[in-house]
Amino acid sequence: MSVATSWDTHRSFVAGQGLLLTVAGLFAVPAVASTVLRLLPPTDDTTALAASFIAYGLLAYAVVLGCLLAALVRARRRAALAALTGLTALLTAAHLTWLGPLFVADRRPVSTEPFSVLTLNLHNGEADPAVVADLAERADVVVLVETTRAAQTGLAARGWDDRFPYAVGDPRGEGSNTAVFSRYRLSGGTLLGRSNFSQWSVAVEIPEVGLVRLLAVHPCNPYCGGGRWHTEHEVVRAAVAAHGSGPLVVAGDFNAVAEQGPMQRLHRLGLRSATDLAGAGWLPTFPTGGLLPPLLPIDHVLVNGRLTATAVTAVTVPGTDHRGLLATIAGTG
Repeated sequence: MSVATSWDTHRSFVAGQGLLLTVAGLFAVPAVASTVLRLLPPTDDTTALAASFIAYGLLAYAVVLGCLLAALVRARRRAALAALTGLTALLTAAHLTWLGPLFVADRRPVSTEPFSVLTLNLHNGEADPAVVADLAERADVVVLVETTRAAQTGLAARGWDDRFPYAVGDPRGEGSNTAVFSRYRLSGGTLLGRSNFSQWSVAVEIPEVGLVRLLAVHPCNPYCGGGRWHTEHEVVRAAVAAHGSGPLVVAGDFNAVAEQGPMQRLHRLGLRSATDLAGAGWLPTFPTGGLLPPLLPIDHVLVNGRLTATAVTAVTVPGTDHRGLLATIAGTG
């Protein structure tokens, strides 16, 4: 004798299955969009803003995959659903592969004593000078973005000039809004083309390592409009491409995450993130000071194959909307 079922048994099952597939479909839209933006990097300002959140596509894929797996278990006809679930699993794995290197440290041995680089956006000089000066005690070279004459005067009152006797782009003398300060001798400081913010190329004489070319960068963000985000990133790319085989560090506020086109092009030129090399994990730096935690890692320290990073720390400074990065760098054998 068959067991009688209530009139709504089949209806309830279908409703539950439909809900799972509806949620999966809703989250699949941003998930697939993140993959497309990663594989076909945009150059226009509006789409570039959307591409800033590519990494979060992994979270969307996790929801889609969970819903599809639950639906697959409940399904009576599974072939099409199994194929869709498998495709989703492959795309999820691709995003994991893109983020995975952040958590795996470089195993190349170092061959020199390390030196440290601090990069920080001062938010038009509003960062607390006492905290900046305290953090800089741990650095050998400092890249300050959106610095001002008043900000540098405040730092000077806290012994900044004694700590860093060498400078390029100091706004007190050169009227620049990006500056490099160093314990070691600087030479050959030149501006990188025309850009909304100052960008510098300078040689740093690092003990044991020798001359290290440092690019202190701050390409315009997509909100600048007029395609300047792409154009100013091309200035940085060209400077990297023109560099020879010597040690190279590129540091500053890139206004771009690792998954966006400009950063991918720099990676193809042989640059790697210090965060990646140190296995420091996910270190978003922007924005700070609001209700939400930092969401986007747009500040970077990049190095070429002559160097590696053994440690990277994100640092918080009151008064600015960026976290800074303090990277420990050394030559490789």
